[in-house]
Amino acid sequence: MTPTAGTRTGVGACALAAFGSVVNPGTGHLAVHARITRATLVASVLNLAATVVSILILGPVRKQADLVEIIADRTVLLGLGVALATMAIARLYTAFDSAWLARPTSSTRLRLAAALAVGVLAIGGVAPLAIAANYAWEADQTAEKVFGNDDATTAVPTPLPTTPVTGSTVAVTGSTIEATTTTEPLFEGESRVNVLLLGGDAGPGRPGLRTDSMVVVSIDSVTGTGVIISIPRNMDDIPFPEGTPLHDKYPEGFDGLANAIYTYGDTHRDLLGGVEDAGAQAIKLGISQLLGIPIHYYVLVDMAGFVDIVDALGGIDIYVPKRMPTPGNPRGAKHPVPEYIEKGQQHMDGTLALAYARTREADDDYHRMSRQQCLLGSLGKAATPMALTLGFTELMSAFGDAVHTDIPRDKLDDFARLIELFNDAGGVAATHRLHLGKPLVDPFRWKPDEIRTLVAVAFAPIVLDIDVPLLEETC
Repeated sequence: MTPTAGTRTGVGACALAAFGSVVNPGTGHLAVHARITRATLVASVLNLAATVVSILILGPVRKQADLVEIIADRTVLLGLGVALATMAIARLYTAFDSAWLARPTSSTRLRLAAALAVGVLAIGGVAPLAIAANYAWEADQTAEKVFGNDDATTAVPTPLPTTPVTGSTVAVTGSTIEATTTTEPLFEGESRVNVLLLGGDAGPGRPGLRTDSMVVVSIDSVTGTGVIISIPRNMDDIPFPEGTPLHDKYPEGFDGLANAIYTYGDTHRDLLGGVEDAGAQAIKLGISQLLGIPIHYYVLVDMAGFVDIVDALGGIDIYVPKRMPTPGNPRGAKHPVPEYIEKGQQHMDGTLALAYARTREADDDYHRMSRQQCLLGSLGKAATPMALTLGFTELMSAFGDAVHTDIPRDKLDDFARLIELFNDAGGVAATHRLHLGKPLVDPFRWKPDEIRTLVAVAFAPIVLDIDVPLLEETC
C-alpha cells in the first residue's frame, strides 16, 4: 500500500504512527493523516472490545486471592487470555500498517532508521500483552493438569471405643475434633480444613512410589490459626476406617510401613473404587483414622520435581541450626552437593534444598520431618510476586510435572482466602507443630487414643487441660 495524499511521512511520523497504534489502534493513522481502511477499523473495534473485557476481569483484582479466583474459573481465565491476545494482535497490525503508510521515501538510511524505531516501539508496546496472554494460557494448562475438576472425597475417621475428653469449647469424641463458634467458617460446613502433603520418591531400586514425607496442614477456617502434624514414614500398623475395604483387608492395621501405603493402594485400586489416585486416597484414609480428623484433600509433590519448583522461584532462604552432612547427590540433582551444609542462614537452590530435606546423617527421621516443615515455610516465603512473575513459565511447567492433588480447581479462590486468613493469624511463625515420633510416640508401639489426644492438644493447647509437650525445632 502506498501513502495517500496528505499523509505525513518521515522517520518522526513513522515512529508517531507506531506509538499511537500500540497505545490505541487507529490513533496512529489519525496522527499522520493516513487513510483508515476497513481492516484498521475492525482491528480498532476488536481492541476496544478486548480492552473492556480485560478491564471487567482484572479491574476488581486488589489482592492475590482475587487473582486466584480468576484462575479458578477456566472460562474467565481463557476469556482473559483471548482478550489479551486480541489486543496484542490488533495493536501490532495497526502499528505496522500506519508506520508503513508514513514511511520515509527519500532515503534508504532514513527507511532503515524508521524501521528500527517502529520495531522497538511496536514490539516493546505489544510484548507485555503477548506475555500476559501466554501466562494466562500456561496457568490454565497447569491448573487443568494439577487440580481436579470434581469434588474431592473426604476421608472420615470412625470413633475409637474410648472415653471422650472434654474441654470448655472443644470435645474430642474419638473420631473428630469439633469446636463451637459464632463466626461463619470460610469453607461451608468445615471449621477446619485439613490437607495431607505428601513428598513422593520413586528412586532407583524402589518398587513404586514411597511417600517418605507425610505432613497434615490444618487451618482453622474461622480464625486462620494453623497446625502442622508430621507422620513418620516408618510408622507401623496404620489403621483404616471401619466399613472400608482397606479395613476389611487389614482390620489390625496395614502390615507394612506408612510410606508403603501409596504403592499398595495404587496397585490395588479395586479396594479404592478404581480411582486413578487410589494410592493417595488410601493414605488419606489411613492418616484420617490415625489422627481422628477428616482429611479433605491431599497434595503430592514428586521430590525430583521439587528441585525445579525451588529453582523456578530463584531458591529459598533457610536457617540451618547446625552443620549438616549431606546424603550425597539426590535423584534429580542438577549439580554435585557439598559434603556438608554449614550452620547459619543459607540460600539454597533446589538441589541443595532437596539434599537438606533428605539428610538423616546428622540425626534421625524425626528431625528430618522438622526440617521438611521448615522448607515448606521457606518455600511459601520465596513465592513473592516478583519471583512468580520472573519465573512464571518455568514455575508452571515444574508445578505441573511435580504436583498432583484432588483439590478442585473451583476451590482455589477459597484456598487463597484461607491462606490470607492464615497469614493474618501469624502464618508459619504462629503455627503449632506436632511430630508424631520419639520422644512423644514410638512408631512401632503407639496407642490410638494417645495419638488422638496429642492431636487434640495441638489443635487447642489452651482450652484442653492436658500437658503434652510438642517437639519443635527452629528453622
